[in-house]
Amino acid sequence: MFGAQLAQILDDHERWLAAKPGGRRANLVMHVLRGANLSNRDLSRALLTGADLSGAALDNCRLEGADLCGAGLSDANLTQTCLVSADMRGCDLRGAVLDRTDLRGADLRPSDMLIALPPAGAGQGALSGQGVVFRRARLGRALLVGGRLAGVSMLDCDLTGALLRGADLRGGDFTGSLLRDVDLAGADLSDASLSGSRLSGAQLAGARLQGTRFAQADLMGVELNRCDLSGALLEDARFSRPLDSLALDMRHRVHEHERWIDSGGARGARAELEGANLEGADLRGVRLAGAMLRGARLRGALLAGADLTLVDLSGADLTEASLRGAVLRGATLGHARLVAADLADARLDPADILNADGLPSGRSWPADLSGTDLAGASLWRAQVQYANFTGASLNDADLTQADTTGVRFADVHLQGAVGLDRPSPSASAWAG
Repeated sequence: MFGAQLAQILDDHERWLAAKPGGRRANLVMHVLRGANLSNRDLSRALLTGADLSGAALDNCRLEGADLCGAGLSDANLTQTCLVSADMRGCDLRGAVLDRTDLRGADLRPSDMLIALPPAGAGQGALSGQGVVFRRARLGRALLVGGRLAGVSMLDCDLTGALLRGADLRGGDFTGSLLRDVDLAGADLSDASLSGSRLSGAQLAGARLQGTRFAQADLMGVELNRCDLSGALLEDARFSRPLDSLALDMRHRVHEHERWIDSGGARGARAELEGANLEGADLRGVRLAGAMLRGARLRGALLAGADLTLVDLSGADLTEASLRGAVLRGATLGHARLVAADLADARLDPADILNADGLPSGRSWPADLSGTDLAGASLWRAQVQYANFTGASLNDADLTQADTTGVRFADVHLQGAVGLDRPSPSASAWAG
């Protein structure tokens, strides 16, 4: 299907997306679209199940939330294509160009995500991932559980939070990729290259690591239970600084702060850590509610599940920090750097203000992210109700399924952001 009929379907679909009269959702299920030119078109939420798109030009196309289950995409051009939350189960990606493709939240589980046929002369044991190359692609939270991806190349890709549990990744090349908080439990990484990759907070329990190369890799906070590292190459790999390895004075302040919290301020002392160097520290689950961390250096720190309620992190550097599931209710993050930080499932909603007797006053204190740099950050499923984002940068950020009720988005930079259809500038719902 080409020419006027296809063009009409695409135009009707874009009207449907814009809720304009005459719009109709594109239904191209099982259609043959080999070599079709769909560049720069918006096919978000289109129905393309089983469609033959081999050799198609899909560069700069929006396919967010599209149903591509079982579609043929061999030799397709997917350069800078947006496939956020797309259903791509069973897709054939042999020879496809996946340069800077956005696959965040896409479902790429096998039923045979790669249905590659063995090359001529190869036996049945040919590896299905061979020949598939992802370059600078974004695969954050992609579902690849049990994927048959042996020999796949994912060069300089972002796989933050992706699920690769039990995947076959033998001989894969992940050089320079970001694998923060990725689930690789039970995966086979034999002879794979993870040189220069960043795996902070990743789960590798029970993974096969025979011949796996980790040269200059960032292994901060990686879960390595039941892993045999005797055959892995760990030259210059970096491991995290757990709380116990921090300077005695720093450990003392954190412990005294927790006593201060538990006693309602009667014992211990509030942590005053302004400008503190906690870069790369493993602080998962730490309780620093109400602490002063203004201007602190927390680049690459692991703060998943930490209680940071009403903490002052204004001007702090949290570049590439892991804050997955952290509680930041009412936190002050004005002008902080959270570039490429992982805030998936984090709470940034208002904190309850208590009376002197410790009971709720009925008032609340919203989180302040004014002027904050969140470029490339993941706020997937985050709770950011009533937060102040005035003047913040959310370029290339992921706000899929985030609760943005009552959020102030005045003067916010949103170029390339996903998951935020219609930000409301209204301050009428401001809590305080």
